Amino acid sequence: MRGIDNSISAITVNSVHLEGGPSTLSGTVVLADLNEVICSAEKIKIRLGNGYEHYEFIDAPVPFDASAHDGESGASGPLKLRWVGRTKIAE
Repeated sequence: MRGIDNSISAITVNSVHLEGGPSTLSGTVVLADLNEVICSAEKIKIRLGNGYEHYEFIDAPVPFDASAHDGESGASGPLKLRWVGRTKIAE
């Protein structure tokens, strides 16, 4: 996996729930299992075929602090993201 924003990299090893978009990316997925993921504080871009699928957070990402949560992120279940569009890669 390439292109990870280290400020929120704690979520990139966990599963997230994706709503909308292509059927191959719908439901709960583990971001670390995908080929290329680019994360920011507002959205995630996932490479699929000749483009990127864009998802925005429904639940705001929660900074992970293991000492405060004894290894749990504090959220119940995976973070939820909603599909907002697709961009094609320039050839």
